[in-house]
Amino acid sequence: MKYFLYAGILGFSFWLVSEVMEMIEGYTPTVYYLTAGYHFLAGIGIWGLHKAQSPGKNPLSQLGALLALIAYLGLTFFPIQVMNSGMSIPEFLEAKPLYKVPGAVWFVGMILFGISVRNTRFFPSWTPLVFISGTLLFTAGPLLGLPTLLVNCTNSLFAITVIYMCLFGLKQVSIGK
Repeated sequence: MKYFLYAGILGFSFWLVSEVMEMIEGYTPTVYYLTAGYHFLAGIGIWGLHKAQSPGKNPLSQLGALLALIAYLGLTFFPIQVMNSGMSIPEFLEAKPLYKVPGAVWFVGMILFGISVRNTRFFPSWTPLVFISGTLLFTAGPLLGLPTLLVNCTNSLFAITVIYMCLFGLKQVSIGK
């Protein structure tokens, strides 16, 4: 399980760096590659968070983490395909609407997982609020046309929260809780 949490730390760190780079330089190849790495590692990290908070049966946590894992893996090559297409993300999604499916699966999985974080109370009480809010704001940003800088900042806070959760999970695992 701890290697899953390490993957989560690395993956969400990739996302954090890509968000900061996007604020400074815009969409560059490095941002796209970091985002692809984030997608690959983040789902593994969410599964690690599930295992950390739910050593026993927890169907809500398991379903949420599994949906997030599947969606993240399904989106791994999405940023590279967008970069190679020369289109913006909204244009690419319009041309290839099939990519909206893993996005919807991700949304449902992350909301379910955030609810399970609240229910299990393994992580500090503020984390499910940021987790669920981050999921909602990430999804609402493009739909509502929120300013890019605001979306980048909220995504960064979301990434920092998940990194914290992974570190918290590692600490709890190492002291045997």
